[in-house]
Amino acid sequence: MHRSFKRIVRLGVLIVSGWTLSACGGSGSSGQMSLSVADAPVDGATSVVVKFTGVELMQSNGNPVDINFTQPKSIDLLNQSNTASAQLFNQPIPAGSYSSIRLMVLADGNPSNSYITLQGASGPTGLLIPSGAQTGLKLVTGFNVSASGVVDYTIDFDLRKSITCPGGQSSCFLQPALRLVDNTTVGNIQGNVSAALFTGTSTAPCIAPAVYLYSGATATPQGYYYNGSGPYPPVSSKVPTLDTATNSYYYQFTFLPPGSYTVAYTCDADLDTNPPPPTSPMTFAPVIDNVSVVATQTTTVDIQ
Repeated sequence: MHRSFKRIVRLGVLIVSGWTLSACGGSGSSGQMSLSVADAPVDGATSVVVKFTGVELMQSNGNPVDINFTQPKSIDLLNQSNTASAQLFNQPIPAGSYSSIRLMVLADGNPSNSYITLQGASGPTGLLIPSGAQTGLKLVTGFNVSASGVVDYTIDFDLRKSITCPGGQSSCFLQPALRLVDNTTVGNIQGNVSAALFTGTSTAPCIAPAVYLYSGATATPQGYYYNGSGPYPPVSSKVPTLDTATNSYYYQFTFLPPGSYTVAYTCDADLDTNPPPPTSPMTFAPVIDNVSVVATQTTTVDIQ
């Protein structure tokens, strides 16, 4: 058991059936759009269930394209772990310019709708998205769909800092940071962490293991919050999961722009809190520099 439930990494969902499409206005021409979401393990939880009711694509002219599910979809996000993405839909939509995407959810703090089950808890805790009933999960990022064209996008959820469970509260709060990426222009980093590093020893256990990713060939690692004013905040972080076939722990960073990155390992991710603790700064070892990401390719970086 980790010392605190502070780390929620990327999250994803799968919705593949039971929807209808409606739109206001438009020229009548259409293109094909595939929209997926990134997913990954979630530290400190045994289930994360979110109830989705549909997706709204907002055209730049102010007309919405509504994809409405005939029945709400309750999705256990942890069932989608260890894959690059899960597809929301792959359907024709009106051609044109779009300004935003809204994922419609039922997350009002009532565990009969959306909920999280924490490790060691006796039951689920409701998830609450402030103003979620009115606004859903909104991503304000433009994209274009040409007539007879095909586009392939993924919404990347970075929940490392976005789910909080305040003491004394009956609900956990979900306020995710969302990023829309073009799948044809991004790459991935993946690899294994040796079991010895992940677990540590009986006298020096690895209390809170995590892999952190930084932009730049020789970044100086730090946490999201500890020394948060430094020059190299993390791009993302992951808690590796056990691969029983190799007796090692697997991690994956997906949908990364091409370039150079630094990968760093820590056993102190529980210190990455807001506010940061006054003592005991995070330490990172090993630190792997000059990790290159190429579009549509996966770079393997094993941590030994």
